[in-house]
Amino acid sequence: MRVESSQTSLWPRRMNQVEAIRTVVSPAEVDARHIPAELIIRNHPAEIDTDWTRVREERGLKSPYSLLRELVDKAQSELAENMTVKARQGDETADLRNREPNIFGRHAFENYMRRSRVEVVLDAVPRFGVEIDVRVHPPEIEVRTPGLFKGSDGGEQTRRG
Repeated sequence: MRVESSQTSLWPRRMNQVEAIRTVVSPAEVDARHIPAELIIRNHPAEIDTDWTRVREERGLKSPYSLLRELVDKAQSELAENMTVKARQGDETADLRNREPNIFGRHAFENYMRRSRVEVVLDAVPRFGVEIDVRVHPPEIEVRTPGLFKGSDGGEQTRRG
């Protein structure tokens, strides 16, 4: 703001005369647009850890890796056994000296009995349960509001909750 006057000095004899003082004010720059607040939400996934060692020790079970290895070995041995049986049955069928009237029926019955073996295992509930550790993290919520109050971060107010 600047104040201008046409009078250079004020003398006491001219005190009764009042001259107009012109005030010059430059136009103010007003930014009246709306700036919305910024909401930032960060979610963290829950952490779940399980410990099966006490249950496995009580039941006499194997660890997952050793169980997988055992199942692979069992499947390979079954495959080898099936190939051996197929070869033996093929040799019996091709033997012209063997004149058994129902050789194909006997082979089908043997295959049925070999494949339908069932292993039944009854287990009781273990004395110790699985130890489950669950950690849930609350979301991080941050609100940035631009406003009149200038904070230390350059003109924005930040609230975290």
